Amino acid sequence: MKKYFVLSLILLGNLIFAQKNAAHLTATIIGSGSPKFSTERSGPSVLISYQDTQILVDMGNGTQANLDKNSTKIKDIDGLLFTHHHLDHNEEFAPIFIQSLLGGTKTSIAGPPKTTAIVDNFIEIYDEDIEYRLSKSGRTLSQVKQNFKVVDLIDKTPFYIGSIKVSYAKVNHTIATLAYRFDVAGESIVVSGDLTYSENLPVLAKNADYLIIDSGGAIAQGSKVKNRTDKAGKNRNTNNRNSPKNGTKKSESTKEKAHVNLAESSLMAKEANVKNMVLTHFNSVLIDEEATTAEIRKNFKGSILFAQDLMVLPQR
Repeated sequence: MKKYFVLSLILLGNLIFAQKNAAHLTATIIGSGSPKFSTERSGPSVLISYQDTQILVDMGNGTQANLDKNSTKIKDIDGLLFTHHHLDHNEEFAPIFIQSLLGGTKTSIAGPPKTTAIVDNFIEIYDEDIEYRLSKSGRTLSQVKQNFKVVDLIDKTPFYIGSIKVSYAKVNHTIATLAYRFDVAGESIVVSGDLTYSENLPVLAKNADYLIIDSGGAIAQGSKVKNRTDKAGKNRNTNNRNSPKNGTKKSESTKEKAHVNLAESSLMAKEANVKNMVLTHFNSVLIDEEATTAEIRKNFKGSILFAQDLMVLPQR
């Protein structure tokens, strides 16, 4: 009896916690990793939730497994958003989309250009498989197509998914990339996606409660060379893959820069005046948080958080 009583208390506690969270805009870090496979960090993905509305931003490797651990049913997700079309952010879109179709979900799908082409081509390639799966419940593909809407986001017009206002802005990366802002009930969360320094991001993220941002330049535990930057953003770490925004010579390499360094990310967080800066998209499992924080502190004085899979924001 004692065992069942303890279990009941745990379940009741989880229910109360879930109810409290439902009253707030939350972000669950579904995956905090990178293209590098890791059993500790799934690929990039963030679940935005408010009351009964859930929006999934990016769908990297391991997304489905972590949604299951989070007790999130794909049929209950109202929006699927892409920051950009790199495989490490999108590789589990196909099975998630299939489950959404089978679940009869009313789903908004949006992202930068090629989003509609990806969905259209997927349906064309797998139409027989989808029809077969739907036939088991007496439905057809033509019937369920009305359940989802796909949009290429090419202007700056905000839209709503449920009661959550979704705004977006182009950011600088190797391909077309969008950052998203989610606002409801006086609360706001921004997801940057992959980026280098982008003037649009501080504008989009102005006074946001949370900025979930690319962790480029984060210092791994045991790293021999630290990412040393001064307040002007000058990068003094020759081993860092990223160059800073200003004050340095251009790299002799013609390789396009893909990710921020700590000087850039902290500068954007400062310019945006965000309350909390949340680093994600880690190449390393173990991060030297003290050393990384010291670099960020040269620009940003707000709260700094290091994402882990299944971390829920705000933390209560």
